[in-house]
Amino acid sequence: MCHCHACQRRTGSAFGLQAGYQADQARIEGRSREYARTSTEPDQRVHTFHFCPDCGSTVYYTEADAPEFVTVMVGAFADRDFPAPSVSVYGVRRHRWLALPDGVEHDEVWSELQSLYSAGEYAAVADRGRELIAANPLNAQLIYNVACCEAMAGRATDAIEHLRQGIAIAPDPLRGMAAEDSDLDAIRGEPGFQALFA
Repeated sequence: MCHCHACQRRTGSAFGLQAGYQADQARIEGRSREYARTSTEPDQRVHTFHFCPDCGSTVYYTEADAPEFVTVMVGAFADRDFPAPSVSVYGVRRHRWLALPDGVEHDEVWSELQSLYSAGEYAAVADRGRELIAANPLNAQLIYNVACCEAMAGRATDAIEHLRQGIAIAPDPLRGMAAEDSDLDAIRGEPGFQALFA
């Protein structure tokens, strides 16, 4: 579930709802048109949206730098029993009247720390982050972000332990992020960090 303005504009609704699959789990049939959008995030990732040329509905999207994945819009399934979302992102732009389903991992708890992170107050993020993790022990994104700040604050042991916790919850995305994230450069040579990729 994504609440970013781009998803709101693309869907004409309050949020976008999509399900990710390995590319070999999906079979693409029929005609489609494409619209490529470059993310405004620092990664500048290009999302290629594929939509029906007859009704205009966005059916799925792909990313050139992640060809192993395909993301299908949940509305395309027209299935009222489709599972509820497990992750909600861009909560800072979520419409205030929209309540999240119970148990959804979300980034809104991180928004409390975003300004400290942006100001380079990594130790302050690490201190407050421990309390937030205790209250949100399954929020992999929060745990990962706090680990990054712990690394930059010189708290290698704490950072590695939180990375281990986060990767245990969401192994595929977090291992990939940790492998390239410059926020973790200070601990990259630590044996405990390297063990996360063994």
